[in-house]
Amino acid sequence: MIPEIGNILLILAFSVSLLSFISATYSYYADIKIFDLSKNIYLIFTLLLASFFILEFSFLTDDFSVLYVANNSNPNLPMYYKFSALWGGHEGSLLLFVLIISIWMVVFNLLSSYSKIEEKNLVLSFAHLILFSLLGFIIFSSNPFERLIPIASMSGTDLNPLLQDFAFTIHPPILYLGYAGLIIPFSLALARCFNVSEGWTMYIRNWTVISWSFLTLGIALGSWWAYYELGWGGWWFWDPVENSSLVPWLLATALFHSAIVSNSRKIFNNWTIVLSILSVIGCFIGMFLVRSGILTSVHSFALDPERGLILLLITLAITLYSFFIFFRSDISDNNSLNYSIISKEYFLLINNLFLVILAVIILFGTVYPIFYEIFSDGKTISVGAPYFNLVTVPIAFFLAFFQGYGVLTNWGSSANSIKSFLITVSLMIFISFIFSYLIFNFLSLFNVLGIIMISFILSGVIISALKTYNDKKIFLNKLGMNLAHIGIAVTIFGIGVVSSHSNSKEVILEIGESATLSNYEFTLIAEDFKEEPNFYSQIAIFNVENLSNGKNFDLKPEKSFYPASRSIMTESAIAITPKEDVYISLSERLDSGEWIAKLQTKPFVRFIWLGSILMCLGGIFSFSRRMFVK
Repeated sequence: MIPEIGNILLILAFSVSLLSFISATYSYYADIKIFDLSKNIYLIFTLLLASFFILEFSFLTDDFSVLYVANNSNPNLPMYYKFSALWGGHEGSLLLFVLIISIWMVVFNLLSSYSKIEEKNLVLSFAHLILFSLLGFIIFSSNPFERLIPIASMSGTDLNPLLQDFAFTIHPPILYLGYAGLIIPFSLALARCFNVSEGWTMYIRNWTVISWSFLTLGIALGSWWAYYELGWGGWWFWDPVENSSLVPWLLATALFHSAIVSNSRKIFNNWTIVLSILSVIGCFIGMFLVRSGILTSVHSFALDPERGLILLLITLAITLYSFFIFFRSDISDNNSLNYSIISKEYFLLINNLFLVILAVIILFGTVYPIFYEIFSDGKTISVGAPYFNLVTVPIAFFLAFFQGYGVLTNWGSSANSIKSFLITVSLMIFISFIFSYLIFNFLSLFNVLGIIMISFILSGVIISALKTYNDKKIFLNKLGMNLAHIGIAVTIFGIGVVSSHSNSKEVILEIGESATLSNYEFTLIAEDFKEEPNFYSQIAIFNVENLSNGKNFDLKPEKSFYPASRSIMTESAIAITPKEDVYISLSERLDSGEWIAKLQTKPFVRFIWLGSILMCLGGIFSFSRRMFVK
């Protein structure tokens, strides 16, 4: 009976959201004043939260009469993972997503103020458009409270072993905070098409940056999880689902910069609205790719083309509706404003164009194999790292220059700082070359490109910080931006180094045998066995000696078997040193008793995630500074 209550609460939330959208839209067209519909969001949030807790209760009590619980849990699953198993599959993750949408709507309602209730109703109505569309999809096509009738499962299928990990418990919620947060700028942009102009650019700028911050952190967590959990040792694989999260991130980055110009100079207004729409559409396209079964990926949630088709139709409907509203509107810029080719306006415009082009290129490379298979009678083709590296690195190089020098330009015309910028860039390039050569003894193309890109970005940050240091208010206002830009430079440093100087080697060893890689000697010294309630593992124990200083340590990679799902998982072992990660993953144990293992060294790989954390902190600081400091 309890799961049925959860389903009823979902239906009530759907009904209230739909009525709120209809009421706000009707009141606008009919020019009728109605009560404050923003209060409805508190009711919707309460209903969704209660429904969420009911589904959690079903997991924690092993109620395998609920189909979704039976497919994603098991009596032997640790309680911690039973809790996070709720978002381990398609239906539950969608429930979490709509709950997070309602949370953002509540927060927006609390932090924003409008002189006219009707305008606030209209803004929230477009968020309701997304909310009731997804709630309808959940209720009629992906219901997490569906019963197993007439016979319930006795034990459940188990949670995907890949997801039985700490990073998974926090990665999806944080990523969804980023995706769902972009619905607020989307709603503000569509409301602007109906002449709701009160503070719209300021709100879009602020809400985009906080969404971008969570999206950055969510993508970084996914990268970190894949690095140590999948056993490949890579930080990014150009997986289609990874790409589908990168596309809205790029569009959100462009949107934030466009909103800065719209807010400060009253231009690029149409550009800001279009980017607000595209950012949300990018999220929906990613949702379709993940949940339709059209792609093969370790990240995919569902393999149901019928549900994928419904999601595609929802995406098309929202896209057509949004652009119909946009093209019917009359949004004008400040046409009396002039700016030069070396002004901040121009640099931000070029920056946005490059970001959008990059997003389109990545999306094209992601979906091209799908269309190729459709129109070539089932023939398949893959688009991998060579394509993406070839097309993204040159664009990223130019983006770094525009990002670095762009922060030094003024509105209308450039600041007189090109000489100091070039001198600083030259000095940083020289220092970076010396530093890189001393550590690695050689330089590769990725090294050179990375050094130049980092020098562009950091030179702009350093000069900007020095110029504003004496004015504490301006310095603090720019601190979030500078921190985010430093984060980008740190991430580029990590990417450049690990792409150029990683080493790997596959070996076959029996107990007592050794292999060398870089400055390390790996010796297989013993085997062990571990049994947990829901899995058991074979463990290979390696002693690793650093040949340069004589220090040694043990690494214990595992090969785990999960009986409930009959899955075999690789648990890599990683040692973190100041310079690099030492990484071992097991392939298989031969009948002869030998182990096939992959040995890797990953220099400065953690700078990739350190940079992402700095970007996130910069965005959060910028949001809090502008929202709460007057």
